Amino acid sequence: MPRVVLLGLAVLDHRIWVDTWPPVSGRTPATAYVEDLGGGAAVAAATVARLGGTAIFAGPRGGDPAGVRVAAALESYGVDTRFMSVAAAGKTAVSSIVIVPGGERFICAYPGEALHDDPAWAPIAALEGAGAVLVDSRFPRAGQALAAAARPAGVPVVMDFSDVDTAETRALARAATHVVADEEMARQAGGAGALLERLRADGVWGAVTLGARGVVHDGGRVPAFDVAARDTTGAGDVFHGAFTLSLGEGCDPEAALRFASAAAALRCETGGVPDRTAVDRLLAGGRAARDG
Repeated sequence: MPRVVLLGLAVLDHRIWVDTWPPVSGRTPATAYVEDLGGGAAVAAATVARLGGTAIFAGPRGGDPAGVRVAAALESYGVDTRFMSVAAAGKTAVSSIVIVPGGERFICAYPGEALHDDPAWAPIAALEGAGAVLVDSRFPRAGQALAAAARPAGVPVVMDFSDVDTAETRALARAATHVVADEEMARQAGGAGALLERLRADGVWGAVTLGARGVVHDGGRVPAFDVAARDTTGAGDVFHGAFTLSLGEGCDPEAALRFASAAAALRCETGGVPDRTAVDRLLAGGRAARDG
């Protein structure tokens, strides 16, 4: 299995499930709670490891208890955390997430403090023997440094394009080989078609995830798998990790999109990071994809 280097955000998530939404009073009972790993590149790294790849994660965390728990969560999945940067006086990113009936989630995200976007902590040394790289939008300067070192070696560089559309994140998109954006980024760009056209003009392969409506890309559309969603939190992050791993295994982008769609569907259905057996079973025909 390939070695995948992932750079970006790590978050400590606090997820609760409720049966009633929206709230009807000042206090709403929760039916379940879990503390879990969050953050685009961090969840993608856990996904790579669960699917059988070697995952190396780089990103800053605070020197606080939340940061210690985030690192421990990554390591519990088998992710290599040697390249994490610890800001001793910093605060780790934390999210509180409410999951409502039907699996939709509402996120209150605290971005952390003193988690600087510094190219100096980009893990260039980790690229030796790497089959693929993933960078997310949160630390575009560090991501560009990693992409600039990876591309001359012929290593595919996937960008998770979400959260913000700025001059720096656009520069990171141009530095990548493959960009997978979310629906919000497409909306900001004037629609999925407009965003894909912009990426084509920059010489980058592009795709846009649309939740239950699947994913559109330069060659068409891959439908979503038909599952009953329990928790959609992190489904996009699982998608990015699975897509990057599949590219690192030598698959073409469309096959990688289908593999990633199956992994993301299982995340929605179970709330966990799927393993390879479960993804392969779904791909083999366990349930039909939905044309949406």
